[in-house]
Amino acid sequence: MIIIVKLFLLLILTSAFFIFAFSSRLKVLQKVSVIGGYLILFLFIAYPKYADYIASFFSIQSGARLIIYIVVPLTALVNIVLYIGFKNNNVTITKIIREQAKRDAKRCKQ
Repeated sequence: MIIIVKLFLLLILTSAFFIFAFSSRLKVLQKVSVIGGYLILFLFIAYPKYADYIASFFSIQSGARLIIYIVVPLTALVNIVLYIGFKNNNVTITKIIREQAKRDAKRCKQ
């Protein structure tokens, strides 16, 4: 049962990593933070004793809470980057449509 939970968590982390890694216009810092966070979480999931040790160093009660405290900001970072990407695409599409409308309006006047 524990192996299934670990595999499920790794699947979630891997999918979040791939979504983030293949988004457009990524900066190096974003890639490094996601890859680093992914590797840390992989280590904590594979070896929970390390997570407990590091959690006790930061005065967190358990390694599971530490993992949650790491996952939430990484997920927020992925969501922000995806939102910015969608927003940029929306602005670009709007500019293209405006230019086409202007060209069509000039053709109709002639």
